[in-house]
Amino acid sequence: MTRFQVRFTGKTARSGPLAFGHANIVRAITLDDDPTRLNLAMVFDVPGAPLDQVATWIRVLLERHESLRTTYSFGERTLQHVLAEDEVEVEVVESGGDVLQTAEGTARALRSRVFDLTAELPLRLAVVTENAVPRRLVWVVSHAAMDVATCELLLGEWTELAAGHELPEDDSPQPLDVVELEKTPAVQRLGQAATRYWESKLRTVPQAMFPVPATGTGFLRPGLRVRSRAAMGHIAAIAERTSASPSAIALAALNALIAHRTAQSACVTTSLSGNRVLKQLRRFFGSMAQDALLPVTIPEMFDELVHAVRAASVPAYRHSWFEADAIWEVITRVTHERGFSFARDLVFNDMSALGDTAVGEPPRAAYSRLPSVWVPGGPDVEDDPEIGGTLELLPQEDIPTRFFGCLYRLDTELDLTLWVDPGCLGTSEVTEFGRGLLALLRAAAEADLPLKELHSLTTLAPVERGEGWYLSDSCWVELDAVRALVSDVLGDRPHLVTAEPDDVLGHRLVCHLTGPATPADLHAGILAALPGRPTALAPHHYVLCAEPPADPLDPGAWTATAIDSASGRELPV
Repeated sequence: MTRFQVRFTGKTARSGPLAFGHANIVRAITLDDDPTRLNLAMVFDVPGAPLDQVATWIRVLLERHESLRTTYSFGERTLQHVLAEDEVEVEVVESGGDVLQTAEGTARALRSRVFDLTAELPLRLAVVTENAVPRRLVWVVSHAAMDVATCELLLGEWTELAAGHELPEDDSPQPLDVVELEKTPAVQRLGQAATRYWESKLRTVPQAMFPVPATGTGFLRPGLRVRSRAAMGHIAAIAERTSASPSAIALAALNALIAHRTAQSACVTTSLSGNRVLKQLRRFFGSMAQDALLPVTIPEMFDELVHAVRAASVPAYRHSWFEADAIWEVITRVTHERGFSFARDLVFNDMSALGDTAVGEPPRAAYSRLPSVWVPGGPDVEDDPEIGGTLELLPQEDIPTRFFGCLYRLDTELDLTLWVDPGCLGTSEVTEFGRGLLALLRAAAEADLPLKELHSLTTLAPVERGEGWYLSDSCWVELDAVRALVSDVLGDRPHLVTAEPDDVLGHRLVCHLTGPATPADLHAGILAALPGRPTALAPHHYVLCAEPPADPLDPGAWTATAIDSASGRELPV
């Protein structure tokens, strides 16, 4: 293996704070126990150009985009430092066989290394050669420098450069310019409204869309790629009837099947938003994507669900541009008051329109997609007539959510990948989910569909909840899981947790225990142990008793010895 250096010069050095979305992703990188899962890996075509020409194209991109030549410092506040000049090292890897396989392997190897954001540029590069002729560029970057929308811009620019074209002038803001934009009154008002929106929604949504026990297998998620040309005709027919966008229809179909599987009356999607809402940000190159919180109540008919998703999308995306610290303060406060831990276990990323803002005409098809190694190119899909598409099982990826739907194309074909915790859907079940999704779109194209009839389109059965399951504060909880949570905190201290009917909550969780104890400290300790337990909540009330009763399983006997009670919250529940 050999290496060469690409030096960039002639630009201005500057430093400053981070914009809202940028700060949020850098925060995630620094807190993650494995920040490599937030590295993005891509493989782009190189049309046989010599290495010095490849180096020139890389230099153009480095000098064009400040996020690629930025380091960070962490103290009382995080700062970014744009370098005026420096160099990046590019590895040269001879394939010795399959060029694409070598490139993918190189990309995975470079992605597996943690970036030191304080000391190195957030970019690793390699050129894969065949008989010493460059064939592929491997581009691995920290999420601190690029989000998925930026990856599409990069593909467009690289494709233009590799075709021998000069890039057009670009007056889009750089990351430090966005910081100044966010100081304007209009954007400040957007952030304040987002804080109010998130608080109002977090006070009512279920804590988990998949209230099933965690598997304890970490975050490794097998994938299923769903592709279909026929589905686009079905989506067009539904759009004609509902006046909804293809994206809203696709998300509604996912919501319908997930609600069917989980037997939930609402569906709460965390949809990733690129936040390029202002004209000057449409081709922003950097990282500013944030979460949009999109809850819908599941109605009786599919068309009603499509309308609900479309209506909920507008405020959700409008309120996805926010100061992360303000939202985390809201999350912390609502978590304390509700005694829950928002799981963020259903995440959706619609990338289908991102290529529309890229320069030139980059390829829309791909051999593989992010969050795996992104390899643009390849043929369009040929549908299997039996199911109206294709279903391809993918190797597992490290993804810290239980269900991640990535929508890549809605043009001549539907291209969607699902990454699912095996504890939520096993291999055969996730395959049936993909088959059911295509069947749902096909049936809904013919006529509006009662959602209670989904059982006729898929063998995917709803989860069963028997004795010991309760609906409490819009969350499905398993009493045994709540008791295990409390026992892990209280240890040998005598106690009993019960679920009591409640006009407001559905069921109120009450913990009887012997003193001395401070309910606020008890509640804080239980909340600290709650994350990762999607079938449990913290008790809503703590009842201190003088002594344990003779029958420790008799709630009435505990109540007879009660000496004090409190919610453990600053506000009453």
